[in-house]
Amino acid sequence: MSPDSKNNRFFMGLLVLLALLVFPRLTRAEDANPMGVIKNGTDKVLSILRQSRSGRGLPLRQRESEILNVVSTYFDFGQMAERSMGTTWNQLSPRNRQEFASLFKKLLFNTYLDRMQHYHNQPITYDSQQVNGDLAVVKTHFLTEGGNIPINYRMYKEGGYWKVYDVVVQGVSYDDNYRAQITSILASQSFESLLVMLRQKVERPG
Repeated sequence: MSPDSKNNRFFMGLLVLLALLVFPRLTRAEDANPMGVIKNGTDKVLSILRQSRSGRGLPLRQRESEILNVVSTYFDFGQMAERSMGTTWNQLSPRNRQEFASLFKKLLFNTYLDRMQHYHNQPITYDSQQVNGDLAVVKTHFLTEGGNIPINYRMYKEGGYWKVYDVVVQGVSYDDNYRAQITSILASQSFESLLVMLRQKVERPG
């Protein structure tokens, strides 16, 4: 091998190494931004939905776990489950907390997925982000024939990562809505009854 060929291979290898070192940093910098987190995750979910709906990809039923993996990277389902229970959370045993959190995660995911399916073919705009210390709100909207459908994400920062703890759709907060429903149920029924309702609610037709 000639000296020139060796030099060319050396410089090509150096360029590849620099690319590997630089681009991950750029990705992490974007992910450190609340709007970047929401945009990255939402675009991935919408891409999967559009592929499935158009017939260019596997049926949606077969890709739900893939979507869940994407959403789980920036949705704090555990925090959302705890907030939905309010002060009752502190009274639950570890086992009951675990089962409730698992069922509530499925409920939230199904709700989110149904919403995204409904608007997946509509243009989405990432409007703004408001950051106040370790809290942030990212405002987005879908443009439909009937007008704008605002979907805002409330987030908090922990360990350097931004996580969603509430979603507000057309002014209705998931957090407030589910907490009110759960509080109402527990006022007249047992926690076990609540679990039964959740199990029935999260069952999706095969």
